Amino acid sequence: MSQLGHAVDSFGPDTYEPWQFMRGRANNYRIALGMLGFTLQQIRQKDYDIIEFYGGDSWLTVLILNYFWKNKYLLVSHSNGLETQFNEVMNKYAKLLNTHQKWYQIDQSFLFENAFKFAHGIVTQSNYDRDYALQHQYGDKEHILTISSGLLEDYLGLSVDFNRPPILGYCGSWIARKGIQLIQQDIPKILKEFPQCQFKIIGVGKDFHKEDYFHIEICDRIEVIPFIESKKELAKVYQSISIMLVPSIYESFGLAIAEAMACGCAVVASRVGFAADLTSGKEIIVLNQIAYSDLYKSVKMLLEDEKLRYKIAQNGYQKVQNLTWKKAIQEIEIAYNRWLKEIELS
Repeated sequence: MSQLGHAVDSFGPDTYEPWQFMRGRANNYRIALGMLGFTLQQIRQKDYDIIEFYGGDSWLTVLILNYFWKNKYLLVSHSNGLETQFNEVMNKYAKLLNTHQKWYQIDQSFLFENAFKFAHGIVTQSNYDRDYALQHQYGDKEHILTISSGLLEDYLGLSVDFNRPPILGYCGSWIARKGIQLIQQDIPKILKEFPQCQFKIIGVGKDFHKEDYFHIEICDRIEVIPFIESKKELAKVYQSISIMLVPSIYESFGLAIAEAMACGCAVVASRVGFAADLTSGKEIIVLNQIAYSDLYKSVKMLLEDEKLRYKIAQNGYQKVQNLTWKKAIQEIEIAYNRWLKEIELS
């Protein structure tokens, strides 16, 4: 936005989070209180037109500003994932994920939703989140918009070869939310049935050991790349992968999906985030449900049908070429100017 001539001040938790020595304990409460105090200090020192928040932790600040300074500032919740939907999904799949809240961990969704309901506008990363916000009446269609992040220029217009050896890929943290249980259950079957197939696991950190999650007899066909220094290097790795696996339980967007498509991978993903808007069987393979064997069936289908894999990879590549930062920033500027005029006239 600053490149378009707007004055922008940006602050993160390191600026306003109190008692940072307690990180890992009562994070949401401390951030909510710190954000309120810091914001009140800032608006005393400087006159702002728009105050943009990221995350449900802004609920207290949004409530206070809306009550005491109603319509003085345009309040925008720019979401990289609605905590309310995230909590709902994680609770739904708690048994599958084997993740259960401790007795002292309270679901704070009833607080977080105030960050969205009392903002003038909401920007989401995907229609998956937008639809949830509309269903829960956080706002109307004119004030809840999907404006996806752009891809780096290094990922757009790449010259790619869609004819690739059967290499599967996964990129991201090795955590339950990313659907790693499905990978651990289904991918060993694939590697046993297709001896020529290999599996690359990217970005899982130096403490990840494949032997902890996969049987020793298939580990020689699993390559672990703990960390990649640059996005350019990551793009090169993506271009060696034929089928990218993104079986996440929840994603607000799923950058790995778009990046892999831009690099010519056929993607198999769950129906969340960016993937929820794509046509299964044409641009992507969408898992019918987050359950064991569904990932196996989808990957097997692509390995057995090279023409289908090629078609999906090519269509996916074309689909993401319009994901530019220039387009995203222009859409944000238009929306914010429109909303600002509305509150000025109210």
